Amino acid sequence: MISFAYSRRAPLSGGRTGTAGLIAATLMVSAQLGCTAGVKPTQTGTPGAAGTTGTTVLGTAGSTGAGGSLSSGMAGSFDSLGTAGTTGVTNPDAAACMQYEVKFVPKTPTVYLLVDRSGSMFHCLSGNTGDAICADPANTSWSNLKTAIESVMTQLDAQVRFGFSTVWGANPTGSGMCPSLNGMTTNDVPPALNNAAKIKATYDGLAFPPNSTQVGIKFESPASESIAAVTKELTDDPTPGDKYIIFLTDGQPDYCDDSNSLCAPDSVVYRIQKAHDLNITTIVLGLQTTLFDLGTGILQAFANAGAGEPTVAPIRMNGTANDFYDQCAGVAGWAADLKDSMKPAARGTTLGTYAATMGPTKPHMPDAANQAQLVSQLSAALAGVKSCSFDLGGHIKVNTKLLGKASVLIGGNPVPLDPDNGWGMSSDTVLELKGTACDSWRKSDANDIKFNFPCEIIVN
Repeated sequence: MISFAYSRRAPLSGGRTGTAGLIAATLMVSAQLGCTAGVKPTQTGTPGAAGTTGTTVLGTAGSTGAGGSLSSGMAGSFDSLGTAGTTGVTNPDAAACMQYEVKFVPKTPTVYLLVDRSGSMFHCLSGNTGDAICADPANTSWSNLKTAIESVMTQLDAQVRFGFSTVWGANPTGSGMCPSLNGMTTNDVPPALNNAAKIKATYDGLAFPPNSTQVGIKFESPASESIAAVTKELTDDPTPGDKYIIFLTDGQPDYCDDSNSLCAPDSVVYRIQKAHDLNITTIVLGLQTTLFDLGTGILQAFANAGAGEPTVAPIRMNGTANDFYDQCAGVAGWAADLKDSMKPAARGTTLGTYAATMGPTKPHMPDAANQAQLVSQLSAALAGVKSCSFDLGGHIKVNTKLLGKASVLIGGNPVPLDPDNGWGMSSDTVLELKGTACDSWRKSDANDIKFNFPCEIIVN
């Protein structure tokens, strides 16, 4: 639950007959919407006509007579006919400051878990670490990651709209099937709240690949096409709230083929950056194994692209960005993405947009053989979907020079007013948690936050 409370003035006293109940209602609404201190009705009015039966509003019943008075009581009904009277003079000292609390439901994030299902995920983590599919399913990245995902997902099932898809396919040139090349998601479970059981049923039902290295049979890793397909699913989803892809992989991406390994990472960066342009954030979790470590430079590029940050090109040692066009222009997957990007087919062109320095976001890089590390880093990745920025626009505006009079509590515990490890206002309507305060809010058991603002710091 997220709520904020601010102070408002009690209704002001003043004499009037039956129709005056509407004035009290208008004043109360004005006070609630603008938290206005000392709003005054028109002073010394003219005689009014006989009152009619009113509706239930805040205040006590109106009375018959000339110039009666209305107290600032709770809900009552004006149900008597009044004779002509006059509106009394406002007493500005009669107003008392009371607290008004607004509760609102935060928008639920949507998270697509995009899991690598390529052959390397099924190789043995220990013992026989060759290219063969492991005879012991429990000794694989696939099984360890599945256990971690199903554990963490269950804890957040009612708070996050989880979806599920895989990076999977076999080379069509060898009579294989690769749906993502045609824009389709694979093994897909559309996002929904309380979706853990459905995702688990699909996940648990996915078979290990055949024990073969033959083209068209072995499982490939068409990551860029899979990201594009999931991005379309998320952009077509009308549900409000932030949207995320958590990309979980242990190895080199490809185009459902065995083409030049330089090219596909450029395509992945391009697709992740394109998703970010559509307000979809990608969080990267790269599994570390003995034989199939995904290079840190590639993971770093994916993570920066996913956060919308400056990204360094994932090139080979001693290479340059020119290598992408020089070596990849003849690769079908890269050429298809180049056409999609509408960039010039010329030397120096890259699919991704690159900078000389990288942004601050780091990829999560757990050891695939360490179950506890998988759970902790996956939990940390999912914590990132919980926003630490709160837009209060539409409710209140705050005088940022008087923030010391306000307070913020997470789970009933006070949060300091601190730009580094507490709360602050980035504008007069946007409250932000920073550092350790943001970390506290992003814990899976932190579900209650309150913002308390006294009347004197509210800006009309």
